[in-house]
Amino acid sequence: MSLRSILAAGMVAATLASAATQVGHAQARGATAPARPADTGQPIEIVARDGIEWDRENMRYVARGAARVTQADKTIEADTLTAHYREGPGGGTEIYRYTAAGNVRIASASQRAVADNGVYDVDGGVVTLTGSAMKITTASHEITARDSLEYWERKEMAVARGDALVVTGDGRRISADMLAAYFTQAPPPSAARSASAARRQPAPSAAGVPTPAGDRRLDRVEAVGKAIVTTATEIAQGDKGQYNATTGIATMTGNVKLTRGRSQAAGDVLELNLNTGLYKLSCKPGAGSTCVRGLFVPERRGDARPAP
Repeated sequence: MSLRSILAAGMVAATLASAATQVGHAQARGATAPARPADTGQPIEIVARDGIEWDRENMRYVARGAARVTQADKTIEADTLTAHYREGPGGGTEIYRYTAAGNVRIASASQRAVADNGVYDVDGGVVTLTGSAMKITTASHEITARDSLEYWERKEMAVARGDALVVTGDGRRISADMLAAYFTQAPPPSAARSASAARRQPAPSAAGVPTPAGDRRLDRVEAVGKAIVTTATEIAQGDKGQYNATTGIATMTGNVKLTRGRSQAAGDVLELNLNTGLYKLSCKPGAGSTCVRGLFVPERRGDARPAP
């Protein structure tokens, strides 16, 4: 289940539990409110230490105090969980925004997310995390940011702003002022099976670590503003960058510099294959023939690699 689905299921649970109590502003310490099954057929349970409120005047439901929503193996936890609703076009009501405040933790079988605060805009299908120590983690990567971390469920994309960083399972690091990370699904168990023994193994992620069939894995990353790609042997820098996790190729443009040990090369465009170590530096159209330059220093065994 995606982050969007987890948030939606959790707040619908709050709605059902609140309606079942038939109270306006009811607070019961240690309240546990099991809800009837959701559309998925899985039962939903919401637990709130300080109770669940139904605020009719402001059209919202609020679960307070170590609030936790659980459906199968999906869980949302926060100090406070709130669902905002409005009148629907065909009568009745519909929830259009969810908020989670304080020690937000979202978990499913395929990913984890933590933040101080979280907001889910139903109309746009976007989850926005803010606060300190924001992070989204899956089997193949980890994404962190300073200012905000968005998850666009319909586009299978995460947008990290401010000191944005993606770390893959084998230690490759892509950083920039802003990053957009796109995901794809590993083949489901039925598609992963074949007569070949190799094909019967879990699909490998782009980071070189096994990704469970049906799990999300990193597909590509687009970096804008002080883009840097770091591996165990090289550092590539540019104004913009793209990383294809399937092919292992990083493409950097604008004020490009590549560093390997004490050797450096610079140009306008860099294509670096992180799997093979081969790279190509070139000039942008119209540039002079001397735009590519390099300083190559022989390395001796045991030479220390400069810090990024």
